[in-house]
Amino acid sequence: MPGKRTEKCLQYLEDLQASHPSLATTIQHFADFYQRKLWHQLTVAIEDSLQLPDFRTPDVLIPFYNDFVSSFGHKLNPLRLAHIAVSAAEQYKGPQDAVTFLEGVIKDLTEAKLQRSEQPLLFLRMHVARYLLVLGQTKECKAAIEDGKQTLDSMGDVDPSVSAIVHYVRSLYFKQQRDFAEFYKSSLLYLAFISIDSLSDDQKLSLAVDISLAALLGDKVYSFGELLLHPITKTLEGSPYAWLGEMLSAFNNGDLHAYDALCSKYSAQLNAQPALVADERKLREKITIACLMELIFTLPAEDRTIPLKTIAQRTKLSVDGVEFLLMKTLSLHLVEGVIDQVDSTVQVSWVQPRVLTLDQASGLKSRLDGWIDKVTATSSILPDDQLNAIDL
Repeated sequence: MPGKRTEKCLQYLEDLQASHPSLATTIQHFADFYQRKLWHQLTVAIEDSLQLPDFRTPDVLIPFYNDFVSSFGHKLNPLRLAHIAVSAAEQYKGPQDAVTFLEGVIKDLTEAKLQRSEQPLLFLRMHVARYLLVLGQTKECKAAIEDGKQTLDSMGDVDPSVSAIVHYVRSLYFKQQRDFAEFYKSSLLYLAFISIDSLSDDQKLSLAVDISLAALLGDKVYSFGELLLHPITKTLEGSPYAWLGEMLSAFNNGDLHAYDALCSKYSAQLNAQPALVADERKLREKITIACLMELIFTLPAEDRTIPLKTIAQRTKLSVDGVEFLLMKTLSLHLVEGVIDQVDSTVQVSWVQPRVLTLDQASGLKSRLDGWIDKVTATSSILPDDQLNAIDL
C-alpha cells in the first residue's frame, strides 16, 4: 500500500493532468517513474519537460516543484535538482520571491546533508546573488560572489555549469559597477564553460557587444587575440555593430592608421557610445601602446634594441612622447627593458605574452621558416667536424 506522501504526490499529478490536458502524456510518465522509484528516469523526464512551453509556466512549474519534486528531492542527483529548482525560481514574477524560494531550497539541501552537495549549493547561492543584484542589494551580491569565487577556487572536478554561473554573476556585477577589465575577464571565463549554442541570437549579440566594448575600455586589457578567436565575435559580422570587430582587430594589430581610419568612418557609431567618447584619450593611449607592443613582437628576441626615432615614426609621437609612452608601458608591466637616453634607444628584454590570431600565427610561422632556412644555410658551409661539435 502506498504511503500518504505517495498518495498525495500521485493525487497532485492526477489533478495537474486534468487541468493541463496538453501535458497528459508527460505527467503520466512522471507518475509511472515515481511509482516505480526510477529516480534517474524521472529526473531526465523532468529535465526534458522543462523545454515544453506549456510546462515552463508559473502556474505549473512552481507548484510542481513545491508539491511534487521537493517530496523526493533527496533521492535525486543534488546538482540536477538544483537546476530544476532554478528553473522553478525563474517563474516567480518578483526577484524577492525567487530569492525566498531558492533560500528555502538551500536550507532543505543543507539539512539533508547529502554527499556531493557543495557544488549544487554554490550553484544555488550564485543564482540568489543574481537576484540580489536585480534587487539593488549590491553589497550583499558582492559578498556572495567573492565567497563564491573563493569556494570555486578551492574545489576540484567542478561541473561546467557551476563554474559558468560563478563567472556569469561576477560579470553581471562588474558590468553594473562599470569595471570593464574585470567584466571582460569574467565574461571570457563564463564563455569558456558554456556552449555558445545555448545562447539565443539576441544574447550572443548583446554579449559580443558588451565584451568588445569592455576589451577596448578595460584598463588592463592589452591582448585581444582570445576574444577575436572566440566564435562570439562572429555574431558582430553583418550586424549594426560590425564596426566593433574591425576596431578590435585594429587594436590587436596595433594599427594606428587603421584606427584613425575607423574613427573617421564610424564616427556616428562611436559617438553613440558614451563610454567610448568619455575615454577617447585613453583609447588613443591604448592603441599607441598596442602599436609599440606590435613593433616589439615583430623583432627577433635577440635584436630588440630599438631607436626611439623608430618608435616615434611608428606611433606618430615625438621622441619626448616616446619616452613617456615607454615609461607608461613599463609601469603597466607590459614590457621590461632599459631606456638609454644617451644613445636614444630602448633595450627590451621581455614583452607580455599574448594569444595569437590565425593571421599572427601565420606571420610567426613565416619568421620561424626564415630562421630555419638561415640555420640550414649556415650548417651547409660548416665543416663536418664543427657540426659534430655543436651540442643541440
